[in-house]
Amino acid sequence: MWFDTHAHLFLLEGPHTVEQNPPVTFSEVIQAAIDQGVTRILCVGIDVETSRRSIKLARQFPDRVWAAVGIHPNSASSASLADWDEIVELARDHSVVAIGETGLDWYRDYTPPPVQVEWFEKHWALAKELGKPLVVHCRDAEKDITEILSRWAREGVLRAVMHACAAPWEVVSRWLDWEGIVISFAGSVTYKNTKFAPIRETAQHVPSDRILVETDCPYLVPEPYRGRVKASVPLHVKDTGYFLAKLRGVSPEELAAQTTDNAIRTFGISPPKKGY
Repeated sequence: MWFDTHAHLFLLEGPHTVEQNPPVTFSEVIQAAIDQGVTRILCVGIDVETSRRSIKLARQFPDRVWAAVGIHPNSASSASLADWDEIVELARDHSVVAIGETGLDWYRDYTPPPVQVEWFEKHWALAKELGKPLVVHCRDAEKDITEILSRWAREGVLRAVMHACAAPWEVVSRWLDWEGIVISFAGSVTYKNTKFAPIRETAQHVPSDRILVETDCPYLVPEPYRGRVKASVPLHVKDTGYFLAKLRGVSPEELAAQTTDNAIRTFGISPPKKGY
């Protein structure tokens, strides 16, 4: 029983392949995941339109899909105050269990850094007001993210998911000093390239009650499908989970149960029903 804690289902529209199969509908994508034991999915918005669509999918598939709403740092340059007002309204929907995707991206230059920081602060204030966790994007911005998180932690309870973690252990160990932080790993942890070795090292050390697993669908296709399919889908979270279980020296069943329990606690949702 797995929980894909970060998927952009709306980006699967249009041609894509699932293990070399033709394009499929959202219902088929979700049913394929359920058939493989992936019973929970968090669909994460990156702007106003996709936040709306995430809520729509969550309503269409209750108790299977939940939503997060927000403005991705790479989308912030084109976002307006009216967009933010709508995010604030959407965030109060019963299907929304997290705020984001938000954060800092120093790898791409789509949005000036000061603007990214401003929008990151907006998301934090909203998450704090509503008592919901942040979904944090951090790319080549570990130092600045850590400084901001440290300041927020002094202001109150800090709840955040560090999504698709790529940070070295010395950084992540600092993040874990704050009780409300959990660390999520995507398909990149399975990659054999040397540059991904720090992710695997980090994944070995994260405490069992602070770890999540995700796909970042349709990105970060895990091994052994990398290069064979065009898009990752929720059922691939199982492959990342099996890799993590072996890396950490536990059974897949144990890791699935632990990461699902962690996700349920983090997002404040009801435990799985019997038979799910």
